Amino acid sequence: MKKLRFKLLLSLVIFALILVAVMSYVNRQMLLIDIQAQEATNKTLIEDHILNDMQTVDNAHFYFDKNISDQMELELNALVSYYEKNSDFATWDLQQMKKKHGMDVYILDQTNTVVYTTFAEDKGLSFSQCCKNFSNLLDERRESGDFYTDGIDVSTTTGAIRKFGYLGTPDQKYLFELSVNLNDVPVFHTFNFVKTANSLVEKYSDLLEVKTITAGGVFLDDSQKTRIVVSDQSELFQKHYKKAKKTMEPTEYKKQLENGYVETVRFLPYEAETIRGESTNRIVYVKYGNLSELAALSKNTKQFWLLLVIAMLTSFILLLVIIQLLSKTINLATYDALTGVYNRATYISKMESLLKKRKENTPGLLLIDLDNFKQVNDQFGHAEGDKVLIETGRLLNQAVKNEGFVVRLGGDEFAIVLYDTDDHEIQRFANTILQNFRSLKYTDTKSWDVLSVSMGGAIYENMVESEMSLFVRADQALYRSKNAGKDQFSSYDEVAAAKDNTQ
Repeated sequence: MKKLRFKLLLSLVIFALILVAVMSYVNRQMLLIDIQAQEATNKTLIEDHILNDMQTVDNAHFYFDKNISDQMELELNALVSYYEKNSDFATWDLQQMKKKHGMDVYILDQTNTVVYTTFAEDKGLSFSQCCKNFSNLLDERRESGDFYTDGIDVSTTTGAIRKFGYLGTPDQKYLFELSVNLNDVPVFHTFNFVKTANSLVEKYSDLLEVKTITAGGVFLDDSQKTRIVVSDQSELFQKHYKKAKKTMEPTEYKKQLENGYVETVRFLPYEAETIRGESTNRIVYVKYGNLSELAALSKNTKQFWLLLVIAMLTSFILLLVIIQLLSKTINLATYDALTGVYNRATYISKMESLLKKRKENTPGLLLIDLDNFKQVNDQFGHAEGDKVLIETGRLLNQAVKNEGFVVRLGGDEFAIVLYDTDDHEIQRFANTILQNFRSLKYTDTKSWDVLSVSMGGAIYENMVESEMSLFVRADQALYRSKNAGKDQFSSYDEVAAAKDNTQ
């Protein structure tokens, strides 16, 4: 019964585990598909939003900063005119000029080095050394003699967001430059892409960072005190930035961090609708995390453990219900309904299991028959006969204890199977049983006066002997006890010795 309960429980637990595992796996895969689809949708929305906002900001600056551009052109022409009258910059009062029109003044020589400026941080800055491509563009602007202005740009030294205007001198020796800090321009506060990007980061939990990078590889970020450039980033970052800049196609890479956390870095090429010099083409750097995915998967894992606990509890409840429903059937299939000892079917099953362990032990079989049992039924009735059989089962169980088991083979025939025995032990068992049954004759129950027990025993002789062979030998020993006058025990060895004597 215990083994059956264990097997039932194990089967239910395994079934529950498989069911929960399959359901959880399918649910997790569906969840991952939904998450990935949602992430793709969010990325599309975010990136469309970013590029549209950038275009809006650019267009706004293009229309609203015309006054600034016109003023820059006017002031630069005035500087060129003044230069034609006085080319000795040492005599120029640049600070007074800045105070007049509110713009920083730069004077670059033919090596594109800032030789004079009102912006102290840029004094001595050499574009030919720091920014070769931009230096080539400055050469073109100096030699053309035309006025140029860019859109949103950054200070090479500080990274501050500024607007620049350029005009070369007629002798092509110098390039005059004016700049305005866009943080001082009201329209820039209204149409500020950095603020728009930050608002998107706050809105989407998996959006970690949005930055604009100029064609010169400088981050447009007025929140930083120092300039941030692409060349200071990792090799992988630089590789994908250059690829996006060259192909004008989006590119990305992923970074696998601890505990399943993944960062996705994307580079989105952007081209302004109107040509704005160096600020026409830019790259938008966007970084995503997967915190939402991890949170959803963590919740899914908790649900799995909850389902598993529920499944285990359900298995135990089902086990109790099944055992309750089958207990009577199991008992009938396992035990003799009258005496409570094992029945013949169980005897066969247990003997098969016992025979597999013959290398470890020597099983023995005692066959027991109630002498004159028919007289009890005839004289005292079948009810009394049933009491005798019940008492017989009790006495046999009491004698065998944990050293074997008792079986009712049918009618008044019983058997005791001993797990591990020898001639001396089987004799001792038989004597104990005989003594116990003989003592019943002194009780008030008169039915025991006509009763006695005959027994025959045998021990497995070799490893190849079958259950049937052992039973036959024990039965022959029982037959000898019956023929010898009953109320006694005979071993198969005695039967064999008697045969030898007669021969």
